[in-house]
Amino acid sequence: MQRIKQYTENFFKGKQKNRRYVMSIDDILSFLVVVQGADVNKLFYAGITLFDYGYAKGFRACQAESRKNTG
Repeated sequence: MQRIKQYTENFFKGKQKNRRYVMSIDDILSFLVVVQGADVNKLFYAGITLFDYGYAKGFRACQAESRKNTG
């Protein structure tokens, strides 16, 4: 987890977050409700889903940035 935290901290040293492409508090709370008291299998798949969600949000942010720079 420390490696992930370090990676994201380094990434955002030179970049500003676009609030439209970050997780909302509702997203985070929904995740916490699912994992609360969950078994290892459910935790594993919830983590994968959360990572995929972040990837999709990042992809959309990249597309928006690309459109902004070309148009």
